[in-house]
Amino acid sequence: MDAKELQKWQREKAKELFDYSHTLLEAAKKLSEHHMAEMEWGMKNALESAKSAAKNDLAKLKDLQEEAAKEATKRAATYQKKVKSVLKDLGDSAADETEKHLEKVRASLVTWLEEAENKMPVQAEKLSKVVHEMSTTGQKMFKEGRRIVNEVADTAEKNIDEMVKKSSGSKKKSD
Repeated sequence: MDAKELQKWQREKAKELFDYSHTLLEAAKKLSEHHMAEMEWGMKNALESAKSAAKNDLAKLKDLQEEAAKEATKRAATYQKKVKSVLKDLGDSAADETEKHLEKVRASLVTWLEEAENKMPVQAEKLSKVVHEMSTTGQKMFKEGRRIVNEVADTAEKNIDEMVKKSSGSKKKSD
């Protein structure tokens, strides 16, 4: 790799890192916005409870607390979905970038093998087939792994949702 190619490669990597840092910053911004909304809601709820307590209106305070608990459960589920969405987008973009890099590596390997084939045609064809099969298999494994990870995450989310529904259902029965 000569100096110009090295500089070009460094510029590409710097641009990729800048783009990725921008993506991370956007994700942090979205998460902060969601978190801030939850904090504002919590402060509003605490203020209402404090007003009721100051007026010594215990019945209203109990109602407020029950309402707040129900609302908190709903908001927690919504917050969880928003966070999951942001993280999934982030994970998908990272996986897409990784896939692009794997494709570049594969293309470089194929080019190198084609050049090697011209220099030593007898054994290079066998080597070329082996390397091509290995790189294709690697790509398929990466895609399958990505699919499995997404499937497991979806299953876990469904299980959590079911547990939340069951726990809110058992709370209603005990009231």
